Amino acid sequence: MYRHPFDLVRLFLSLFQDMPPLSRSLYVPGAVLLVGYPVLSVLLGPDHDGQAFVTAFLAALAVRIAMGFEGMVRRMLTRYSPVQTAMLAFLFAGLPLLVLVGADDPLWCQRMQSAFYVAIGGVFLMDVVKGRTATAASFWPSAEMHDHLPNLTRMMVVYNFSFLLLNETMIHAVDASHWLMFWAVLPVLGHMVLRALVLTVINLDDDGQPV
Repeated sequence: MYRHPFDLVRLFLSLFQDMPPLSRSLYVPGAVLLVGYPVLSVLLGPDHDGQAFVTAFLAALAVRIAMGFEGMVRRMLTRYSPVQTAMLAFLFAGLPLLVLVGADDPLWCQRMQSAFYVAIGGVFLMDVVKGRTATAASFWPSAEMHDHLPNLTRMMVVYNFSFLLLNETMIHAVDASHWLMFWAVLPVLGHMVLRALVLTVINLDDDGQPV
């Protein structure tokens, strides 16, 4: 049984061992940002550092959205009609890019990440309040995950709002240029934490029997 708090922590940390290979979508956008920002800073000059930051972030965010767009649309189609999916895809993919086009302050980029966690966490929170698991089912559609969906829905609320708090903390604690490093590794960190949380939920739902 993994009901003791120490056992829960030990189980969670053990799941970071022997991580599977990471998808390119996790690190390529960060690489674009870390290369693009110094290059643009030199090209635009020190008087346009904010513009260089936002332009590099915009390019990296566009790459991230493009690499995950197909999966996002596929999940939406499990819940919505094609017309609704097209509208939501524009809202989640096109609108952030349009907002950043006219921005020149790095804070817009930093708050964009927070807005993402608020939006996704809010969707899962509404599912918890209404007793639904539809959103979790779109992320984990396999039949063997069906019994775990209620706890996965609650877990996703905690996950998204925890990363919201982490992002806001980083915004206030470090310079914008240092925040770029955080954003670059954030997908990898988020993937590792999410995988460990999901496996922890599965183990707990299975009454403490290792999966």
